[in-house]
Amino acid sequence: MANPKVGGKPTVMVEKCGQMTFTEQERIICGLHVALRSIGGALSEAATEHGLSGMEANFILKMNHGLSSPTKIAAFLGVDPSSLSRMMRKLESSGLMTRKGDPINRSRVNVALTSKGKKKAASMEPSIRRVEEEVFSELNDKELRELRKLLQKVCVSLMEKNE
Repeated sequence: MANPKVGGKPTVMVEKCGQMTFTEQERIICGLHVALRSIGGALSEAATEHGLSGMEANFILKMNHGLSSPTKIAAFLGVDPSSLSRMMRKLESSGLMTRKGDPINRSRVNVALTSKGKKKAASMEPSIRRVEEEVFSELNDKELRELRKLLQKVCVSLMEKNE
């Protein structure tokens, strides 16, 4: 993955660039931005090898792990459920998933992988997991847990502000 540098240092480490001085928050946001773009690119590349976009691959993997509600999957993906309709139609027409109305609540839809979708998930999961391992290879288990807790705290705060 690319490691953008300024003056020989990763951008997240730079305190000054010319006359500009960066706040801690600016450096963290820059680091998150660089990390997300790099991770997204690597995951998209892994998904493309299987004929899918990164979002499609992520959607299929969530279904493969037992999620059947588009609303819950959208929450995991951090997207609005209404934005999934076109993608679900594409996956459905490709024979990778099915949609069925919930017999208990007619306003809900349940999704499931077809056998073709399950095969696709099984074939791409190892390459997706390799990307994840590469991304976090420099962190030990304690650091991973701490990172997750900090990101969760930031995300919850942002979600509460946007409600």
